[in-house]
Amino acid sequence: MKNADRPSWIVPIVVVYVVLATMYSIVVPLFEAPDEIWHYEYIRWLAEGHGLPEPADVGVAPWAQEGSQPPLYYLAGAALTAAIPTANAAAVIRYNPHAAVGDGEAFGNKNMLLHGKADAWPWRGVALAAHIARFLSVLLGAVTVTFTYYTARLALPGWPAAAPLAAMLVAFNPQFLFVSGVVSNDNLVTAVGTAGVWLCLHIANRREPPSVVWVILLGVLAGAAALSKLSGLLLIALALLALFLAAWRRQAWRFLIWSSLVVLGAAILVAGWWYLRNWMLFGDPLALSVMFAVLPPRTVNAGPAELLALAPGIWRSFWAVFGWFNVLASSWVYWVYSLLVVAGLAGWLVGWLGRTAETRRAVRLLSLLLLIVWIMAVVASVVRWAQINYAQGRLLFLVAAPLMTVVAGGLVAIWPQRWRSLVAPLAGVCLAFLAAMAPFLWILPAYAPPEPLPAGTRVPNPTAIRFGDHIQLVGYALARDEVLPGDTLDLTLYWATDAPLDTDYSVFVHATDEVEILQAQRDSQPGLGNLPMREWPPGAIIADRHRLAVPATTHAPARLRIDVGLYDYATGERLLAEGSDRVTLGYVQVPPRPDGSGLPNATRIDFDGKLALAGYELDRRTLAPGERLTVTLWWEVLAPMQRDYVVFTHLVLPPDAVWAQQDQMPQG
Repeated sequence: MKNADRPSWIVPIVVVYVVLATMYSIVVPLFEAPDEIWHYEYIRWLAEGHGLPEPADVGVAPWAQEGSQPPLYYLAGAALTAAIPTANAAAVIRYNPHAAVGDGEAFGNKNMLLHGKADAWPWRGVALAAHIARFLSVLLGAVTVTFTYYTARLALPGWPAAAPLAAMLVAFNPQFLFVSGVVSNDNLVTAVGTAGVWLCLHIANRREPPSVVWVILLGVLAGAAALSKLSGLLLIALALLALFLAAWRRQAWRFLIWSSLVVLGAAILVAGWWYLRNWMLFGDPLALSVMFAVLPPRTVNAGPAELLALAPGIWRSFWAVFGWFNVLASSWVYWVYSLLVVAGLAGWLVGWLGRTAETRRAVRLLSLLLLIVWIMAVVASVVRWAQINYAQGRLLFLVAAPLMTVVAGGLVAIWPQRWRSLVAPLAGVCLAFLAAMAPFLWILPAYAPPEPLPAGTRVPNPTAIRFGDHIQLVGYALARDEVLPGDTLDLTLYWATDAPLDTDYSVFVHATDEVEILQAQRDSQPGLGNLPMREWPPGAIIADRHRLAVPATTHAPARLRIDVGLYDYATGERLLAEGSDRVTLGYVQVPPRPDGSGLPNATRIDFDGKLALAGYELDRRTLAPGERLTVTLWWEVLAPMQRDYVVFTHLVLPPDAVWAQQDQMPQG
């Protein structure tokens, strides 16, 4: 790989990227990426001729908060899909009311939408339009990969292996492939921003002043970034910094004045109309008030401690967190990428300390300075966003090219000269292999519907209970007949239908104790959310798995009755089974937790590392008006106490109506 800086290297990298990103776009079910459904709804809104959002649309239109976004990506998507009829939208866009958004530990219901024949191959209507918009994202990702390559060539000309390695670190990042395969304006702002960063480096490093054409192009890219996403506004500042550095190198201050005016003028011509329109319509040039009307910000900004707690999640989601932030890769994957980045940063220390002269020759310090400034600016904007709302790693894709350029340079610098020709191809093969396997290891299993049981399969505990006219519970299996507080209880229900269904009923499973207190429940779409009832083949038996989490504070000993039923989530109406709205399948015993303390209802609930609730006791489980309830609490001291806290005990009618309370110092 002695000629690793030749442009021909980028061709196979982009080809492999397009193949992988296209695979992701096909494998990932429609709209199973953060906000993808609303990004697409904005495209459909424009394609159907509704026009840009008006104040009356806020909170009513189907695009939720995405209508506040700069519209360039959505206008491009609408232009590509305007000729496709979308009359089947209601059949394709079916929300899962039990979606476990943001919960990577959830047992099923990882899907934000319900899927079936309407969005399956061959694609029609909304499904076809959405996949076309997805392929637009794939192509925009190819632009990002290409300009990552050229950015690294400009910044690290003395290390030929760094450019293809930087391009592959971006192209074969599973999260980048995931986002590049779905409908999201992040793809456009990342592509335009990466091209703009390359042009900034090109202008800052030219020996002769750039022509008017280059300066106009820089302004157009800055305007396009600002018309793609609010974070794209930062490119205007980077462009002005690049012009300043170019003028400073040549002491050409007249050039700085006219070029800055040209860049600002071009950016305003491209994007200024949208910000002016927002100001006139909403009184807010950035339209953040529109976004916050639908997606309210935090009432109190996150402080340093909370930001530090959020940082690992943001970092993981830069590499491999799929679905609606709820499909995680194995933990070793995050270690691999983290160690790769740490090794890359450590490589610079090796280069500067051990090979100072070579490193200085290999690196354009001015370019490296621009890249670091860009990284710091975007990271600061993401930190600010995390203070007021929810941040994800994809927001850092705007600096993926400069960040991976820095990492690639460090990884190359570590190795002696004779080994460097092998760094890029070996790393590329490993990265591409991991990226290719990710959909099959983690994404597909999360959305796989259960297969109907083979004909003649005998189900456990056979029953013949009919719900409504066409649904039958033909059997069930309780994993055990005893469960401790804090444990889980698995239940499999075996269903069948004798006719096609027109409603996606939800399943509820309740665990109720002897005094009719609901101790645990689970509400779900069948098949872990992946096989809604309208997709059930008549005559087939469906195995439907559920997992009940019994709270650690469940009163014990107790005897829990396991009830099952079906209901229409939209109306709340339950299907009757033999005249009742639920069916009792059996009973499960809850013995006291055997922790050796001898305390009743032993538990361990940590209060900020200072105290732990070790157990509790109630003198009765039911109350009549006017009666007293005595609650005894056992506390364990975990650390010296600096102040005297008050213990409050509330009797609450859900969700938050306090019917009785006592607040007092412990032991009075």
